[in-house]
Amino acid sequence: MAQTEQQVAQLEAAGITVVVSEATDIEGVYTAIEMIGALVGRDAEAETLIAGMQNDFAELSAQAAGSGKSVYFEVSPLQYGLWTAGKGTFMDEVAQILGLTNCFDDVDGWAEVSQEQVIARDPDYIVTISMYYGEGLTPAEEICAREGWQDIDAVKNGAVLNLPDNQLTRPGP
Repeated sequence: MAQTEQQVAQLEAAGITVVVSEATDIEGVYTAIEMIGALVGRDAEAETLIAGMQNDFAELSAQAAGSGKSVYFEVSPLQYGLWTAGKGTFMDEVAQILGLTNCFDDVDGWAEVSQEQVIARDPDYIVTISMYYGEGLTPAEEICAREGWQDIDAVKNGAVLNLPDNQLTRPGP
């Protein structure tokens, strides 16, 4: 039995009702919000929240239509091996909404890639979710300082972004 299943079983054995939400995409987030709204008697608020999200995504998609730009998602820093988000990930779905092409949309799920692959794909944007602990180079500075990366469009144009990981790595209500 998986650890999550064991934890749920222990809580239920203690008389606690457990509801699990495992959203893996934006549609799953909508479903989770509907479920939570129903559980707490807030159906109308859940519907309003979902409608607002759908409207925001539609506006973002319309603004970005036809940009032709590409993005590389770096989910782990070079020192741990470069890992990226490929096709079928939440990050890829967000890229599509924003009218961006994921540089690694030919890879399923999470994958380790090489520096040479990133350089060859020459992304317009680089988005990293590496954590920064206040010492040394920031994750964006470290990326820009890598040997051979100075000719990547994202580096040349200052389009290297470091986001808190929970904002982009997983969907959640």
